[in-house]
Amino acid sequence: MKKNKGKSFLVLLASMLVMLFTACEEQAPPGLDLGGTVAVDSSYMASIEVKQNKTILIEELTGVTCPNCPNAARSIKTMSDANPGRILTVAMHPPSSGFTTPIPNKSMFDFRVATVDDIITQLGGLSGGLPSGSINREQKAAGVIFDSDWPAWVGRVNPLLTKTTPVNLHLESTYVAEDNTAELVVKVSFTETVSDNLFLTAYVIENDIEDYQDDGGDKELYIHEHVFRQAVTSVSGTSLNFADKTSGTVLQKRIRFNPVIEGTNAWNLDNCKVLVFVHKSGIDQSILHAAEVKLK
Repeated sequence: MKKNKGKSFLVLLASMLVMLFTACEEQAPPGLDLGGTVAVDSSYMASIEVKQNKTILIEELTGVTCPNCPNAARSIKTMSDANPGRILTVAMHPPSSGFTTPIPNKSMFDFRVATVDDIITQLGGLSGGLPSGSINREQKAAGVIFDSDWPAWVGRVNPLLTKTTPVNLHLESTYVAEDNTAELVVKVSFTETVSDNLFLTAYVIENDIEDYQDDGGDKELYIHEHVFRQAVTSVSGTSLNFADKTSGTVLQKRIRFNPVIEGTNAWNLDNCKVLVFVHKSGIDQSILHAAEVKLK
């Protein structure tokens, strides 16, 4: 009898240990599993950090047969060069526009991604043609976020550069070639207490892609920069509302995804970055802060 009791105790102890170790493993929050993308949430308190400079994000809608789009891109580059590290860009090619269709016997790549149309819908649609840009997702007028008046963008960007941000962003990205897995770790550090609901969105962008572009006439050696490859969160973002957003709080997201490394539109991972931004949701979708890091 004592022998059986001892055996039962060992079985019970082993079961308890298995349950303990299982409970200690990080678990992905429900609802965020986007074709290999997994996010893990955690939070902790730390000393309040010195505020980072606010970074502005321009989501630029462009197309390979849009003759005026390179002018908008050059305008953004001029602004960025004048404000190093303060202006980030993503160049998006919406499939719903006729300007984005690849040119037979000229285009080597197809930059169209269906997700871009979802982003346009989320931001209220277009009020004009291409080029068009979202300036930090600030409304130009009631319900209007995308702005096709690209020469006026500088006048909208400059005032935003004087503003501060209540969050600091720290990014790390690693890539394991053996199983083609990228892991992004985002730390959002609050330097002020925030009461708004906040979300985090992450895009993969690629630089230095040589391909055809109408630049007021054929230009087959055009270098495409900041090309949107895919969102690695949902287009509406992943919630940052799983803990108090008080000053000194640090929220951490760990996002894993599988880059596209096969096919005609495979990504050149050496030229890819992950662009991350924290934003509001609803009527006011403005961006608080943005940052980017090399994918590998």
